[in-house]
Amino acid sequence: MRLTRCQAVLAAAITLNLLVLFYVSWLQHQPRNSRARGPRRGAAAGPRVTVLVREFEAFDNAVPELVDSFLQQDAAQPVVVAADTLPYPPLALPRVPNVRLALLQPALDRPAAAPRPETYVATEFVALVPDGARAEVPGQLRRRLAPRDLCSHRIRGPGARRG
Repeated sequence: MRLTRCQAVLAAAITLNLLVLFYVSWLQHQPRNSRARGPRRGAAAGPRVTVLVREFEAFDNAVPELVDSFLQQDAAQPVVVAADTLPYPPLALPRVPNVRLALLQPALDRPAAAPRPETYVATEFVALVPDGARAEVPGQLRRRLAPRDLCSHRIRGPGARRG
């Protein structure tokens, strides 16, 4: 079977379209700030924990008070409030860049990565905080991340040798 010039051009155009489609799909699944998602070192680099509030009642909640309590401890503390849909009545969240409301319901007018809460996290750790919790002691999250509190030993399998 002989391949005509028209068929070759058509096959090349389809292949190019598929390559562009795969590249755009790959770009949409990459985090926006992949450079900032790496682990941070040292206390001078800023907060190491993002506070994530996931489950709360839309009509009766204490989310604004929760956010204020963490921001009083550290004004640069990243806080993400994740909700399936836009809460009603609207949450009275502070209008600062480190406090964000993440809507997890996919929509055509938002990027494909918007419904994924991990795209809003640019710190090394995440603290899942329930509705109604308060940060009462200064440095509460920072102390939880002290090296003595982290599990830093290796886990051995059942057949592993001790060495």
